[in-house]
Amino acid sequence: MATEQQRDEIVALESIFNNEEFSYSENNGQYYYTLKVFISLPIGYYFTYKDTRNPDELVEKVPICHLPPLSLFITLPNDYPSISPPEFTLCCSWLRYSLVKKLCKKLDDLWIDNQGQEILYIWAEFLKNEILEFLGIENDLNIEYAYTCYKMRLEKNQDCNVQSNSSKPCLSVQIADNSCVGAMKSKKYLSKQKLSYKKNPKNKMKDTRDPRAIIDRHMNQNPVQMLNDYNEKRMEIEFKKNFYTCKICFADKSGESCTQFKPCLHVFCKECISGYFEVKIKDGAVQNINCPEEKCTSEALNGQIKDLVSPELFSKYDSTLLNATLATMLDIVHCPRRQCQYPVSKEPNEKMARCPACSYVFCLLCKMVYHGIEPCKLSSANKQELVNTYSEASPEVKLQLEKRYGKQQLIVLVENTMSENWIHNNSHNCPHCNAAIEKSDGCNKMTCGRCNTFFCWTCGVRLDHNNPYVHYRSPDSKCFNKLYLGLIDEEDDDYEDEDEAFDYVYYDEDDEDFLIDFGQQ
Repeated sequence: MATEQQRDEIVALESIFNNEEFSYSENNGQYYYTLKVFISLPIGYYFTYKDTRNPDELVEKVPICHLPPLSLFITLPNDYPSISPPEFTLCCSWLRYSLVKKLCKKLDDLWIDNQGQEILYIWAEFLKNEILEFLGIENDLNIEYAYTCYKMRLEKNQDCNVQSNSSKPCLSVQIADNSCVGAMKSKKYLSKQKLSYKKNPKNKMKDTRDPRAIIDRHMNQNPVQMLNDYNEKRMEIEFKKNFYTCKICFADKSGESCTQFKPCLHVFCKECISGYFEVKIKDGAVQNINCPEEKCTSEALNGQIKDLVSPELFSKYDSTLLNATLATMLDIVHCPRRQCQYPVSKEPNEKMARCPACSYVFCLLCKMVYHGIEPCKLSSANKQELVNTYSEASPEVKLQLEKRYGKQQLIVLVENTMSENWIHNNSHNCPHCNAAIEKSDGCNKMTCGRCNTFFCWTCGVRLDHNNPYVHYRSPDSKCFNKLYLGLIDEEDDDYEDEDEAFDYVYYDEDDEDFLIDFGQQ
């Protein structure tokens, strides 16, 4: 049962942290905490990256103000804090595994130094204010390793796509990061080959895994884009919390009542900018609506205009801009609706179009309502017949079918039909949205890429979103201590940090060398 000290600590933490930073749940007298630690970055902080395979490539520097928070999932034993330390899992999306493991060891040391006292606030303060200096990244964050691995995965995927368009199935396979997040795979050919992992004879492989250290990053996620996207999103949140002086009316207003142009960062109140947009639209000056600051060339975004003018005025802006654009474009497609037939601009390599007159969003290939990444719909009765006809047809007949159904659609249809049974037999369905998910590697805590639901790969049960790992720590669970069930035993720290299907990767002396070979069958 929870002690008085534990309840007092909850009250203290709730008074210090906001709801975004701290949350907890209670089950049978035991508390489960989630701490989101937002790291304080110094002014002028930046991250660096380059492809380390190209020694002549220049190092890119990207300034940032915010890093994604660390997630600390905590379970309090009944004898905490008098005897036992908290049980925890530390998740991070931008550090290497070896550094996350180092942080776990530091949290252990802090407990030893403060044994018998409430430790959660001390942990949070260390992670928030001292982590950069402790890890030696107080001036910049180097993500060269993560970026190089991402580029190598991208090249492997491109090679796989090229092979999948040929008559031979792709023999490449993707491997997920050794994070707690499972991966949804695209419905391409998936290899049945086995991977053999060979140790470098120069190094002694030791299983130094710390199951509490988790790299929470999707296998095909660009680390540069991930950091930039989060930084931009967080800056918008912080923008709304502050007050600004409008450069038009000179009134002080909250960020909620203001808008900001990018990349110039000039701030104006929404009331003034709304009037500015209305004048521009009514005058027909809809192309390149610039920031009203003198000599500024930053352009207003479509979403910015839509949020600040009436729906009728935005419709006029949209249609006027379309007509102006049509005069400079050669590729035009008409709205498929018979009662509309409004001319719609067709962008190169784009599969979707939206009619500005009736708002019908349609696929440029089949002219039906837009269906995203899903292939164009064909009747089930004719699908198999079409696949057989196309596969056995002469070049002349294939050309006719491609003109009718679209070449890319037919290629995808043939590929999906060939791999459909294999995918069906090797995937699990999300317990929430029923999306088919295939696991290539990583732990058994999966994340649905469609609805973000956590579930167990082993038993299929839906996991608690606030504390998914209690399913593997509870002795009453049938998956107790099975978080890593089924993983390859011989893995080193940095292989776990960035799983990769490549030939040779050189690590520094703090890491391990390893070789991955594709078995030929």
